[in-house]
Amino acid sequence: MTEKMKENRVEIAQDEPIIGNSPEAKHLKRVVKKLAETDSNVSIIGETGTGKKFIAHQIYLQSPRRNQTFVEINCSALGDTIHRKDLYGEASERDQAVMRKIGLLEKANKGVLFLDYIGDMNLEYQQEFLQLLRDKTFRRIGSSKNIEVDVRIISTSDHELKIDMENGKLRKDLYFLLNTLTLYIPPLKERKQDIPELFSYFLKKYCEQEGREEPAVPAEIFESILGYDWKGNIQELENTVQNLLVMSPQDELSPDFLPFRIKKNPLDFLEPKNLKKVISDIETYLIKKALSKVNGNQVKAAKLLGLPEPTLRFKMKKHSISNK
Repeated sequence: MTEKMKENRVEIAQDEPIIGNSPEAKHLKRVVKKLAETDSNVSIIGETGTGKKFIAHQIYLQSPRRNQTFVEINCSALGDTIHRKDLYGEASERDQAVMRKIGLLEKANKGVLFLDYIGDMNLEYQQEFLQLLRDKTFRRIGSSKNIEVDVRIISTSDHELKIDMENGKLRKDLYFLLNTLTLYIPPLKERKQDIPELFSYFLKKYCEQEGREEPAVPAEIFESILGYDWKGNIQELENTVQNLLVMSPQDELSPDFLPFRIKKNPLDFLEPKNLKKVISDIETYLIKKALSKVNGNQVKAAKLLGLPEPTLRFKMKKHSISNK
């Protein structure tokens, strides 16, 4: 087990806020505050990258358990990289002395146990967690002594847990124990009003980390990010800001370093209509622009457009373009 797993604390700054002033963001803040005031188990549903772990930590930080431990378990790792001795701890005798190893469940006592992607937990471990939630006790490996545990469970999924229950992937009794309260996090495409504020927040964050002055953001960048669907949600936006800052020249942000999938297409202004007419209009515009740039020199204009000179002359005649 790695050192990071041993600590199992979420590495989120305590003063990091929920960003945004859209109706969806304001609703999210209100719901988090309400859930923090209760001690019931919570299920957080949201697409990948929406910040489920962050929201779980916000609930924890605003709750009466905030001074206790927040222990994270990746449910897909149970039985793989997280073993029973990691979960329950161990008790063994060596040289007439009892050796004890504290497990994740014991570390979480009085605090929050965060079960990430609960739908990925195999059925064998589901049975054990069901018993833990019902009895509120467990035993260390190698011990016959019951240890009482008081934890609040916050679980996550990227889809409705009811689907897993109906498909037999999640036990029905465990579903109802975990799903006492449910919080849905909207995808970023449903709260686009927050994108400029999120962009500015991440830009400031990474500028401070890099020791750089915060550059101005060209309008072209904002046009591109507001027109994109952000399937990777807030995580994708954060990664984009960090990459943009690192790749751009010092003291500026260049839209050239936006991923191609995000860049606003320069032809977005075109409406679907007669294709031949559109192509003709674009050819006419570009030929006129090229000729203007080189003071009517057809040889230079052809080179600029990547056309053979005879082809340029043919198109000029076709579109009734004069080089004067």
